[in-house]
Amino acid sequence: MQYKALYKNLLSISLLVIPPVASSHGGNLDLNGGHYYSRSYHCHLGGCEIPDTFNIGRNRRDSIMTDHRGREKFFNTDDWDFEVDYDNDCQSTRQEMLILTNRTESRYTNPRNCVVRTGEWLDEYTGKIFKVAVQVDIDHVIPLMYAHTHGGDRWPQQKKMQFANDPLNMMLVEKREIRKKRERGPDRYLPRKEFQCEYAGLWQAIADNYDLDIETRDKNEIRKILEGCAD
Repeated sequence: MQYKALYKNLLSISLLVIPPVASSHGGNLDLNGGHYYSRSYHCHLGGCEIPDTFNIGRNRRDSIMTDHRGREKFFNTDDWDFEVDYDNDCQSTRQEMLILTNRTESRYTNPRNCVVRTGEWLDEYTGKIFKVAVQVDIDHVIPLMYAHTHGGDRWPQQKKMQFANDPLNMMLVEKREIRKKRERGPDRYLPRKEFQCEYAGLWQAIADNYDLDIETRDKNEIRKILEGCAD
């Protein structure tokens, strides 16, 4: 299958951009008014609620009755940061991805080659070709919010950061298409038909790699697509 070749190619470059991450917590607060810290959660504002993340009674796996939306207010972008220059070469993760996936020569906005200006990128979701870097942005195949609300909230800080910076989970996509997809799983959003086999394969491979819960309706959609791809 094509998605297996794509997965293998991305795996070969993953060590180039996944940073070593020390355990810490971000400086910003989530919408609830608190933040995660190691294996605990700290409230800083009045009315702040404590999530069920570390409750002993919480099942390891979600059930059909799980309120995923109720976990959204505990999502903190600092815990899942990916637009950072981890290797101090003046290029953020987005710039690294632009360079790695450019199908022609990269041209930059300054002599230090910090920011890519032009090149040629295929948006696999839409099939469109873009030649100006600002027209595309990073999309996470499995959205960060989806990961958080489907068991990722229990992950240690390093695993959250690894997931957010894993090239296997990152695609350069037209900004308008990213807004269309939002935080949706495969049951509610799919890319163009020609890329659906690869897309479903990546969802399954990434979820397996991180032992991530996937909603039943998304599992069914992935299974249906991959069964069709076998033909």
